[in-house]
Amino acid sequence: MTRTVRRLTMTATAVTAALLLSSCTSSETKPLEHGTVKEKNHDPAYTTPVYKKQYRETNCRNDTTNMLTLSAGEQLQGKSSGGTGGRSSSNKGGKSKKSSRNEVDPGTANGGSGGRGGSRRVCDREYLGRVKTGERKHPEVWEVLITKGDRSRWLPVSEERWNEITVGDDI
Repeated sequence: MTRTVRRLTMTATAVTAALLLSSCTSSETKPLEHGTVKEKNHDPAYTTPVYKKQYRETNCRNDTTNMLTLSAGEQLQGKSSGGTGGRSSSNKGGKSKKSSRNEVDPGTANGGSGGRGGSRRVCDREYLGRVKTGERKHPEVWEVLITKGDRSRWLPVSEERWNEITVGDDI
């Protein structure tokens, strides 16, 4: 390697290292904590419903497999909807159906050695709708918009502090 190429390589490496080091350091400033109040906001407490989807198993059947297929299916179980060899049904009455595989039947899944197969219960799932299972509560929010220079931030405050502050105050 010539002397010029070596110098060029070292310079390029040094510049790359400097760029990487400067990009890793945080140049962001801390969140704004003090400034002039420009706005006040109060959001009342509210609740949102929580729902769970309801399905019904239909067209259940036992599927006999050899041990090789059974092992491959167990590895896929839970990672894909339906796995391999699933069966799909037609859409009846506006209800959607999708194929899914259920748990391996524990009585026949490990049929012993010698290549004996196992049995797997396979069902189609029919979507029935959703059922309300509870509510999620969201607390009251009291906040003020503070600005300092060209920076601004909504700062959460207590109800007492929110009542004391007026627009234009420096906090």
